[in-house]
Amino acid sequence: MPKQEKSTIFDLTFSSHQLIIGKSFPSEDFLIKSFQTNSLELIHNEAFHQVTTSIIEERFYWLYTSYGRPLPRTDHVISIEDGEKTTNPRTKKQIEPNNQLFAVYDFITQNFYISNLQQKNFFKTFFEKYTKDEVIIKNHYKNIDEFLKEISSVEKISFTGCQNLFSNGGDLMEPLKDIFGYGEPVEFFIEAKYGAKKEKFIERIKDLWKKQQSSQLKTLVCIGKNDGGLKIFNTNSIIDKLTISSNKDEQSLFCETDVQKEILNKLRKSNV
Repeated sequence: MPKQEKSTIFDLTFSSHQLIIGKSFPSEDFLIKSFQTNSLELIHNEAFHQVTTSIIEERFYWLYTSYGRPLPRTDHVISIEDGEKTTNPRTKKQIEPNNQLFAVYDFITQNFYISNLQQKNFFKTFFEKYTKDEVIIKNHYKNIDEFLKEISSVEKISFTGCQNLFSNGGDLMEPLKDIFGYGEPVEFFIEAKYGAKKEKFIERIKDLWKKQQSSQLKTLVCIGKNDGGLKIFNTNSIIDKLTISSNKDEQSLFCETDVQKEILNKLRKSNV
C-alpha cells in the first residue's frame, strides 16, 4: 500500500476585539486611508514586518504581515541529516519572515478579528501611522451590569431600531414615531454623544439593553469611560472567537489567500 501523507491542515483562531480611534469606531474614510496602501514595511519591537492590506466588498478590511527579527542569529547552521556545521548564510541585516499575523475588520459588525492576541500592540503601531488620535483595541463586555459597574461616565450611546419598537417603546420612542410626517420608519439609527456621569443613564441603558434582548433593537453600542480609559459594550459582538482550518505549505506557513477566503466565508455566514 502507498504511504499515506500526514495532513497539513491546521486550525487558526481569530479573536474578536473592539477597535476605537479617538472615542469612536473607525470611520469608513479612516479605514480606506489605512487599508488602501496595499503594501508597506513596518518595524515594531525590533521585528521587521512586510504588510499587505486590501479592501473587500466595501465591508472587510484585510491585513496580513509576515515578519521576523535579525537577532538572535548564530554563525553556523547544522544539517539535520548528518550534523555538519556550515556558515550561516543569513547576515545580521537580514531576517527570515517566518512569523505570520492575520487580521480583518468587519465594517458591518464593527468587530476587529486578529489571529494572535499577543500582537495587539502591533496594530496600535499600524493604525497610529494614520491618525493623531488615541488608538485602543479592547476586549468585549458581555454583561451590561458588569459594563455599567466598570464605567464612571457615558461617552456615547448608539442603536439601530426597527418599526416594531414603536409599539413597545413608550416615551423613549414616541417623538420619533412620525418625525417627518410619513409614518413610522422601517429602520433607524441613533447616535448620541455625552461625556456625562453614568448615574443619569443607568436605567435608560438597561431599558435599551432589554429592548435589544427582546429583538426590538437590532444593535446597541455603549461607550463609557473610567480612569483606565474607554470601555465598550456592543451587542453586535456575539462571537468572541472564530476558528478556521487551513493548509500549511512545505515551509509550515499558511497561505494568505486561503486564510482570507476561510475567515471571510465564516464572517459572511455568521452575519453578526
